[in-house]
Amino acid sequence: MANMFCPQCRLEQPTEHAFCVRCSASLPGHLLDISPSKRMRFFAGLRVTDADPEGAFLRVSCYLKEQIFNSPEGSVKIPGNHVRFSVWVGSEARSVISIPESEARELAAFITEELRRLNQSVASVE
Repeated sequence: MANMFCPQCRLEQPTEHAFCVRCSASLPGHLLDISPSKRMRFFAGLRVTDADPEGAFLRVSCYLKEQIFNSPEGSVKIPGNHVRFSVWVGSEARSVISIPESEARELAAFITEELRRLNQSVASVE
């Protein structure tokens, strides 16, 4: 984890501190960019047919800002503002697709509306 320095006495300390432990000066933690560049969540799959894999999950990753990964083989630039879906069975991704943020918002609205309609039709039957 990165540290910061007190603007008054220059003592190095953790970024989660709000005040300097030496001189009590207010620390500039608000200037640090500590927001995550990616958020991710797994969703359990539902086995509907015999062809569906047992124990499958959908991983949804929201890339909030651009990232660059460097390795001896070269660098990879991952754009921000997109959502990546991957189907996992065990520890292996079987299929992946990324969509731009605008499409992800449309998908969220579609799912929300369809689930609302489903709930209304179920309630009207009961």
